[in-house]
Amino acid sequence: MAVQIDFDLDADGFRRQFVRIPGSNLLQHDLYGRAMARVQGLQPRWGAIRDGNDELGVVQVLERHALSGLLGAVVLDRGPLWLPQADGAAHAGDFFRAFSRIWPRRIGRRRRIIAELPAGERSMALLRAAGCRALTDTPAAGYATFIVAADEPAACRQRLLPRWRHALDKAEDAIAAGRLVVHWPSARSRAAELLRRHLAQRQSLGYRGPTVAELQRLLIDYARADQLLIGEAHEAGSDEPCSMIALLCHGMTATYQIAWNSDAGRRLHANNALLWSALEQLRERGIAHLDLGGHDAQHSPLLRRYKAGLGGRELLLACMHD
Repeated sequence: MAVQIDFDLDADGFRRQFVRIPGSNLLQHDLYGRAMARVQGLQPRWGAIRDGNDELGVVQVLERHALSGLLGAVVLDRGPLWLPQADGAAHAGDFFRAFSRIWPRRIGRRRRIIAELPAGERSMALLRAAGCRALTDTPAAGYATFIVAADEPAACRQRLLPRWRHALDKAEDAIAAGRLVVHWPSARSRAAELLRRHLAQRQSLGYRGPTVAELQRLLIDYARADQLLIGEAHEAGSDEPCSMIALLCHGMTATYQIAWNSDAGRRLHANNALLWSALEQLRERGIAHLDLGGHDAQHSPLLRRYKAGLGGRELLLACMHD
């Protein structure tokens, strides 16, 4: 039988399947979809991917209509997601053909597709055959991140690259000497402060990211659902933080969403200490992986090198399509 996408799931039904998926990502999480819907005026739709009576996976699609459907937008970010028993690679082509039957490319409809497929010519050819058009002439990655396993501490430390391990050793020496303190306060009480500091630093450095409204909505919604973790580091004798991070939890994975670091935090390698502590927080919650968030693999070499230091697996996805 042909693979089909049935948009017959509500948020609870989608979430029950989502939590079974080891490689879930933030952009396919229903809380993320609903947050973006509120900010961007999009409507989330949650679909089950089936082959006859066999459940293969799930997908979250965001869409918007105007002028009685004459104009519209369709967003598929980092999907689909396959259930553990499904052979996603074997069904990917069928999925994207089904997607294009529901939302074919046409005048008046804007499609954005970041497929959860590895970067390369094979994925480009698969998407092209399914009626998708690449927004670049090369198979370069459109999205890149590192996935870090939150397993036993000894295994995590063994995977650290030398530069990162050296910085962590210094941070742990500072903690042992009482010069640095790391803790995880109530996320609700500290979300606004972290966001304020993060945005000020982002503006001073001149780099772009999610809008203020998007970040506010994500932090509020994930805090309300008890899926937001905020870590803080303080230099001894100071009531002010020197470094802060926020993680958004979604199923078996959490994503490193935003951070802030001061001169004192950099001197004490506080961000290293917080990320290392984050792995322990995730282990306690039964979360298997930390997604270090997207980076530009070609144009942000320093950020990429820092994230690589945690010893994760780099995930390079196919370029954006419409």
